[in-house]
Amino acid sequence: MSNPQVVGGEYSYLPIERVHFGPDSIARLSEELDKIRSHRPLIITGQTIAEKTRLVDHVEKASGRKLVGVFSGIKQHAPVICIKQAISEAQKARADSLISLGGGSPIDSAKIAVKELSENFAKPIMAHIAIPTTLSAAEFSFSAGMTDDSSKRKTGVRDPRLVPRFIFLDPKITVDTPSWLWACTGIRSLDHAVESIYSPKHQPYVDTLALESIKLLFQNLKSSTNNPTRIGPRLACQIAAWMSFAGVQSVGTGLSHAIGRVIGATWDIPHGITSCLTLAEVMRHQAQKYPDRLSLIAEAEGQDLKGLSESEQAISAADRVEELVKGLGLSKKLSDYGIRREDLPSIARDASGPEEYSMALRVLEAIF
Repeated sequence: MSNPQVVGGEYSYLPIERVHFGPDSIARLSEELDKIRSHRPLIITGQTIAEKTRLVDHVEKASGRKLVGVFSGIKQHAPVICIKQAISEAQKARADSLISLGGGSPIDSAKIAVKELSENFAKPIMAHIAIPTTLSAAEFSFSAGMTDDSSKRKTGVRDPRLVPRFIFLDPKITVDTPSWLWACTGIRSLDHAVESIYSPKHQPYVDTLALESIKLLFQNLKSSTNNPTRIGPRLACQIAAWMSFAGVQSVGTGLSHAIGRVIGATWDIPHGITSCLTLAEVMRHQAQKYPDRLSLIAEAEGQDLKGLSESEQAISAADRVEELVKGLGLSKKLSDYGIRREDLPSIARDASGPEEYSMALRVLEAIF
């Protein structure tokens, strides 16, 4: 892999205090709660985890204390009404820490709850401990999304203080995650990494982590989906998700994410699935603008690039992503989710500025 040209830039670190990773790393939960003197933790999660798995009991045991409550009303795309209920539950229970358990929606909901409970950070911030069960990487994000219940529009907040204080990446906790959800959130992480590479703000530190993320996902996502009890590949994907988000706060995301934000909440499409819909086609268009960046992605995917020109390598990077999505059984079209052709111009407008509108529309027409 050729060395990236070093240019000036800026990298921002987020105030995550500690990440525990590996099989049975959740056993360190009690130790972390002791350090922050939390005696009344409350779990924020979704109904499926609370009712169809033993994860809440497992987390309570690892905490070494009695949970003060479990709020299991969080739904996909974090509806505002659910977040308000979670905040009310935390106040009534006099919780002194929040443990988010699940995917992006419980994690984002806990972030917003922390912000509201601290009255916009005017008061001391309650500790948030994230235990993700998917590969969305929301636990490493300084933003939190929520959905307006009436308009079905996604809104969000951004602040470095939103990130969880502690994160546990325990692959054993993820074994019960539905295969389709594990796989599509893996593509979501791939989306983070890929869009970091061709970002106009790309930088060497982020490149290194993002390219390793792409490599790990191509090596492990399919096997970890097909054999969820194989802990090694599961952990490799969790590490890849972590690496995929290492640069988002500094280099940003691109059109694939922008389209996903617009269509996700409005048509109730899971965020992982939006990346399955958009990423490969956006890459094809970006290959024309940034062939050198896309060729780096092709190499990280593990391709044999001998004899291919840089532009051919760039296109092959997009083709391999499409093949991975198909191989995971996640290949869909916008029309499968009730989106109509006449909706495409407004989606393109909402997802892009004037300079990217025509590209956004071409992408949407291609995946319709």
